[in-house]
Amino acid sequence: MRYLFPFCCWLLIAILNVCYAKHVVILGQQTNEDTSHQYFKSLATLAIEKSKEDFPYQRVVTLGGQQTTQGRSINLLKRDFVNLYWSGTNIEREQTLIPIKIPLFKGLLGYRMFIVREDNIDQFSDISPEELKKKVACQGEHWPDSDILEANGYEVLRVTRFDLMFKMLILKRCDYFPRAIFEGYGEFEQAKLTYPNLAVFDDTLLHYPFPIYFFTNEQHPALAKQIYYGLMKAHEDGSLEALMRNHTSTLNIFPLDKWRNKNYIHLSNDFLPDISNIEHSTLWLKLYPQHSIKR
Repeated sequence: MRYLFPFCCWLLIAILNVCYAKHVVILGQQTNEDTSHQYFKSLATLAIEKSKEDFPYQRVVTLGGQQTTQGRSINLLKRDFVNLYWSGTNIEREQTLIPIKIPLFKGLLGYRMFIVREDNIDQFSDISPEELKKKVACQGEHWPDSDILEANGYEVLRVTRFDLMFKMLILKRCDYFPRAIFEGYGEFEQAKLTYPNLAVFDDTLLHYPFPIYFFTNEQHPALAKQIYYGLMKAHEDGSLEALMRNHTSTLNIFPLDKWRNKNYIHLSNDFLPDISNIEHSTLWLKLYPQHSIKR
């Protein structure tokens, strides 16, 4: 019996791979707070629509993904249980997977606002890097962000599940939860339904270079080419930025001018492959603050 369950799991995976051949297979939403999931699904669908006349993959199929950690999600991609996943990049991921090197939020993943408790929001006003390093950030156990923060001298509580970040905040196990500017507002509104004492702080932002890419595995080089082709076409005809400006998960970041008067704490990211070609292209947006805090 002990061999039956693993055998059945692999049999199910084999059956799904046959059924979903030539489909883009992604994991579903992790939790209700994972409000950016629908954006990524819409972006993958857009890439397929822009490319399906010239490439084989025809539609996006979603499998259940409740409570799936980032580490397990990447493992499922490597095992070909799914064939497309989105993640912030690092050297290790680009060595073991196929990165599709178009930043899905045009480089804005590295601009980080804070979700905090209402009772400690005043502590973040005019905060210095030295003061922020004395506070504890909630971050994912397998997130590259955790490595980036720790390498820059920040204290991190690594949490396995995404939804538990908000609980850790309320329980005062951590002081703030850094989120990308396109993630924070939607996640805050959803999390506040369960944890009404949360608040958003965006007068000071963390910033580090950090693109988020679609990844596939070595069994799907044709899919990597198709998604790249479709995203480039969407970028060139303006439909990628139109999606960013109109999708419920991302519309709050516009107009971009509103970010210029913020204070920024700039961090280094030593876990990146070379992204210089992308950073200096039209694929990469930059917010240019009038004043900033150096690290």
